[in-house]
Amino acid sequence: MPSEWQAASVRNHHEGINRARQAAEDLFKPKQQTTRAEVPVSAPDAGSSADQQPRPQSRIFTILPLAPTTVAEVVAPAEPKPIPRRAPIRRETREIPASQFGRVRALANYGMRRAQVAELYGVTVDEVERVIRQPEHSRKS
Repeated sequence: MPSEWQAASVRNHHEGINRARQAAEDLFKPKQQTTRAEVPVSAPDAGSSADQQPRPQSRIFTILPLAPTTVAEVVAPAEPKPIPRRAPIRRETREIPASQFGRVRALANYGMRRAQVAELYGVTVDEVERVIRQPEHSRKS
């Protein structure tokens, strides 16, 4: 069973919706035009009805003439400059440190060729293959 405040909230909500609907309808209602019978006539020869009503504004928009266009010289876009690749860090050692074994395996298993991994670490492909083939029990030591 709804409490008193819930019922009041629902009632206020419906009233707000009704007010908004009425305001929207008022926006789109045609304006009421006064007829000759409603307009009080002050003098019998007060002029024509065109003089009494304001002239409606024209809704026709004029378009400005186009300015003459000149043919611009077409310039080919410059070719993009290649991004220089960073040179791999060269190490003096000929062995991959044990702390990098997991990374070497991941690189080799997930898309890099063994030659690329060897170039990255500055070692031979044989060294990379040795790390990849190394048995599981010797990885932890």
